[in-house]
Amino acid sequence: MSMDAIINLEEALGRKFTEQESARLREIGRQLHLRDDDALWSLLAALEYQRIFYEALPDRIADASREIMDGISAAAASETAAAQARLTESVVEQAERLSGKIHYATLVPLGIAALICLLVFGSLMLWAGFCIGSGQSLPPAALLNMPSGILIGGLSFVAGIYLFVITARLFIDEDDAWKKSCAVMFLFMIVGLCLYLSMVY
Repeated sequence: MSMDAIINLEEALGRKFTEQESARLREIGRQLHLRDDDALWSLLAALEYQRIFYEALPDRIADASREIMDGISAAAASETAAAQARLTESVVEQAERLSGKIHYATLVPLGIAALICLLVFGSLMLWAGFCIGSGQSLPPAALLNMPSGILIGGLSFVAGIYLFVITARLFIDEDDAWKKSCAVMFLFMIVGLCLYLSMVY
């Protein structure tokens, strides 16, 4: 084999031939009866370069594929973790919102009822104190003409309107609790209406 062909092939490969590669080229040259200065050595050197390149190609493809798959796996894992975090955050947010709705629907009417009871109790104590202190006997209906009677009637209407909104939402959502809410709403409205009618007449 010509030394120029070997040098050219080694320069193209970027490395020296191994003993096996040199032996392989010499064997091919011996079988083809090539002389050392034959022009076919250059062609064989080019073919050997192609053979070496294509033998290494599957390993390079496998390495590149492995890197791509590792990158895809890492990206998928991070996206999955991010999606799970968003889902968890959304579930917590919805649970808090639903809990708030449930609490407001229950606590506001109960709070108004407690305030009405407090006003009734205060008015009764004021009425009893006035009756005991003055020695006069006023009918309990006189409570309705006090400012607390007007306040109790107004609070009853406010509670009834609030419960009307809650009842409408429950009815639209086809929740069976709308019946109970509707009954309590009518109770508040009737109390408020009775108090205002008794003040007028």
